Amino acid sequence: MKRTLILASALAAVFATLSIWAAPLAAQSQSPPRPAASTPPTSITVPSAPDVGGEIPRLPDGHPNLQGLWHNDVGVEALRKAGLGDIHSPGTPLPFPYFPDTDKIREYRELHDPYHDPEAHCHVPGVPRVIEQPSSIMPFRIIQDEKYVTILFEYVHDVRIIPEDGSAHPKHYWAWDGDPRGHWEGDTFVVDVANFNGRSWLDMDGNFVDENEHVVERFKMTGPNSIAYDATVEDPTVFTRPWTMHLTLRRNPAKDQIVYYDCHEGERDVDHYTRSEGNAASKHE
Repeated sequence: MKRTLILASALAAVFATLSIWAAPLAAQSQSPPRPAASTPPTSITVPSAPDVGGEIPRLPDGHPNLQGLWHNDVGVEALRKAGLGDIHSPGTPLPFPYFPDTDKIREYRELHDPYHDPEAHCHVPGVPRVIEQPSSIMPFRIIQDEKYVTILFEYVHDVRIIPEDGSAHPKHYWAWDGDPRGHWEGDTFVVDVANFNGRSWLDMDGNFVDENEHVVERFKMTGPNSIAYDATVEDPTVFTRPWTMHLTLRRNPAKDQIVYYDCHEGERDVDHYTRSEGNAASKHE
């Protein structure tokens, strides 16, 4: 649990340091006829240094070889060295295009219900949070062949198995991480993710999605030790339009490995961490 709470605090810092710019994004679905709460940018970027260069490794079939141990380039150590910490404060505008009513839900969760972040109860994070969170603490390993790409996460030992056979999403199936289906567009591995259970949060600040979430992820190697990761998120009942996250994944040293992580799904100890108990560490007090 202690490691989980450290990670959750780091998540808020990552979103607080996002570099944002306006970039039009073509709508992927019709949004409900409701007025927007605001007009925030639709592209969120975590800046990163470029790769040093070199040949991109490839499999016998010619596709880039994504295999290895990876982490999000901006992690806890980078934030600590920058002296940023958790600088997000309640009421600060966030870069997500909510409807007025869904923004009120987000605000209530942030101010009054932060202890019910599903990740604090050891549930798997959902997409794109599972990739976005500072994985310099807990990395993930990609295993790949000509039929599947599988991602093994140290955090709660989450596993994503991504088939490349062109099959459709199943019916009557919903999960925390949704259902992924992958294909290649040139050297970019594209993952279409649907069938979410609608219970995930995007971070510890109460940002959320529901069961109508749809994500398109793109993994593109920019060098032998880096992957450019994009995730376009649409949820027509929560957001007024789609938005895209960009970040860089870095290869871990060869000696690194995934280790045992003890966090059991449905953990309830955090239920006792309320404003009346354990109040001193609350960032909202």
